[in-house]
Amino acid sequence: MSHDDLAAGKARGVARRKVSFVTTLEDLEGRVLLSAVRHVRPNHAVVRQVSRPKPKVQPKVQAKAHAQVQIPRRLQAMNALRMRNPTINIQQSVNVNPTVNVAPATANSTSNSTSNPTNNTSYHDALATAGVAPPTTPGTAGAATTTTPPPATTPPPASTTTPPPTTPPATTPTAPPAKTPANPSGQQGSGTWTSINNPPPTNTPPTTSTPPTTTTPPPTTTPPATSTPPTTSTPPVTTTPPVTTTPPPVTPPPAPTFPDGTILRNEQTGELGWYSGAARHLISPPVAAKMGITQAQTTSVTATVFKAVPKGNDYFPDGMFVRNQQSGEISQYSGGVFHVVSPPIAAKLGLDVNGLATISAAQYAGVGKGPDYFPEGILLQNQQTGEVDIYQGGQRHWISVAVAARISLTVDVLTPISPTQFNAIPQGKDYFPDNVYLQNQETGEIAQYSGGKNHLVSAPVASKIGLTAPQLISVSSTQYNAIDKGPDYFVEGMFLQNNQSGEIDQYSGGQRHWVSSPVATSINLTQAQITTIGADQFNNIPRGGDYTPPPPSATAPDPGAKATA
Repeated sequence: MSHDDLAAGKARGVARRKVSFVTTLEDLEGRVLLSAVRHVRPNHAVVRQVSRPKPKVQPKVQAKAHAQVQIPRRLQAMNALRMRNPTINIQQSVNVNPTVNVAPATANSTSNSTSNPTNNTSYHDALATAGVAPPTTPGTAGAATTTTPPPATTPPPASTTTPPPTTPPATTPTAPPAKTPANPSGQQGSGTWTSINNPPPTNTPPTTSTPPTTTTPPPTTTPPATSTPPTTSTPPVTTTPPVTTTPPPVTPPPAPTFPDGTILRNEQTGELGWYSGAARHLISPPVAAKMGITQAQTTSVTATVFKAVPKGNDYFPDGMFVRNQQSGEISQYSGGVFHVVSPPIAAKLGLDVNGLATISAAQYAGVGKGPDYFPEGILLQNQQTGEVDIYQGGQRHWISVAVAARISLTVDVLTPISPTQFNAIPQGKDYFPDNVYLQNQETGEIAQYSGGKNHLVSAPVASKIGLTAPQLISVSSTQYNAIDKGPDYFVEGMFLQNNQSGEIDQYSGGQRHWVSSPVATSINLTQAQITTIGADQFNNIPRGGDYTPPPPSATAPDPGAKATA
């Protein structure tokens, strides 16, 4: 029987267990040499694999060690072929992985991870059939040889901390790649090689190789340092705004003007407006009726011109009394505001509804309010205390009992008002009528009151004018001193003499005027007509021009006449 027949018969058995795998050229060469060796089923053994740290071996050292290990195996396989000289049949369905790295500089080539795990069994069977003892792995005497795949290279973790070094497991050095002999069929590559002398065993379970378990300690991960990008100061971008062409403002036509005090009348509606301060002020019909405005007193203008004049506050003449149509409240208009007139004051004044300008509540509310209205010089009485005051200059001034007696006040001339309204009026100084003589109850000093001030009346002057007690108004020292002091009092035209120098002057217009001896002789001036005063009081009088006697007149007043109260 020829080798071709044997190969044909074995091919049918090989087809049933066809194995396709991808390997390196180094493994392919070894399998070609050992494919004719008789298959010897090795004894089952459990291989104990110990994971050790992988030594750091340079690629050239690893290649040299691998070559030294593979040399005995190749020589042994070649000797077996020389003795047997077998014919090798190559199956055409061998798949060659185009990704096999055949570079001679690579010491450890990567095999396809999908290779059939039973390839190692065929390799050992071929060696046994050829009568060659399978190579043993150092450290495992008599045990089946298991080819330990190179440990998978784990990519380093993305961490800045390097994990502690671990001892790599001991691995069998691999010989450098050798030249692969040509196939009998003339095809080159990697594939399934079948021995033609030793048929494959039937129902031979594949040997399962348990991969070693390697415990890798978890790497210590240090969080990456946060890098703060440098702050770049970017200068502000100055954006030039687009030039916008603004159309020139439209100047409205000037408002029509009229003389102040002109009463404008809208010829379309008949509305009246008082022109003042470049504005028109509404004159309501009730106000116009009380003013007695006639059509002849108005200036008729078109509605356009009337509305072109700016509108101001409503017009009311000063001193006009108006009445709120809704509440009936009465006010007096003065200074641009309303002053409420209480019912007692309205009754005192005798105001009648028919004599008032009754306006709407809205128009009434549109005007601000000031202090309550009181006529100047009115005598007010507090309904609660009975105090009597006179209203002057926006203030109330107290009238004492002595002053009330001197001016002969009676109840009918008083106007009683509520304490609230009475106290709301600001209080001023006490009231004294002009040209009355006041006497200090403590010192007895006498003063003539006029113009809101006290003017001292010296004893010689009081004697000269013949003042008596009934002519004096006795007041307390506090009330007397509260009055401002003015210049001393002298009767107009009185002749005064300095008690030290004997100088004689005539008092007139608040000044003293020197009277010479010739003038005194010419007017027949006697000592009875002269009032002698102290030098201090004499010198305090401002000095005027010399005295010139008036022309003689039958009705000329006597300078020495007594003053009357």
